[in-house]
Amino acid sequence: MTFSLCLSYVNYRHFGSKLDIISNFLPSMIFLLSIFGYLVVCIIYKWSVDWYAAGANPPSLLNMLIYMFLSPSTLEDPLYPGQRPIQNILLLVALLCVPWLLLMKPLYLKWENSRAQTAGYTGLANHERISIETDEPEVNGGAVVIAEMNESEHETFEFSEVMIHQVIHTIEFCLNCVSHTASYLRLWGIPFF
Repeated sequence: MTFSLCLSYVNYRHFGSKLDIISNFLPSMIFLLSIFGYLVVCIIYKWSVDWYAAGANPPSLLNMLIYMFLSPSTLEDPLYPGQRPIQNILLLVALLCVPWLLLMKPLYLKWENSRAQTAGYTGLANHERISIETDEPEVNGGAVVIAEMNESEHETFEFSEVMIHQVIHTIEFCLNCVSHTASYLRLWGIPFF
């Protein structure tokens, strides 16, 4: 998922979309790294400690991650000292990224549209057929220019459509993160003997 987010950044940058970088890429990357990145660091730390030499059983990362979301103040088997405040901060950062991802782009586009309307700009809502013909002979390069404006080219701004699109994007992203995290735990969270 991190690779696909980095590709989306390259795409946003190529098309010069600073709004998508700030409203989609940044909160998505911060959300992903505060959960999935933290899990990767915990797995590496768990593998690097010789738990049996220390006389302790290795803590369950699955339970750690579940309790991180369901009961942030509960810590059954600590993996490292100072784990509770770090997990609470990462959880808070992840939770703050959700409204950032959900609301920033639609609200900015709404603000930008209302600013343009107050400045006197309006959308091209009329559908005209413009035809210009020249009377010059074809040898001199006479031309016919026809321009049709259909409904898909210039529409009025619909906040509800932008908001629905962003809600779907946010829900998809959060569910993908949960799904990838659960799959990663099943594959790599259990030490092999």
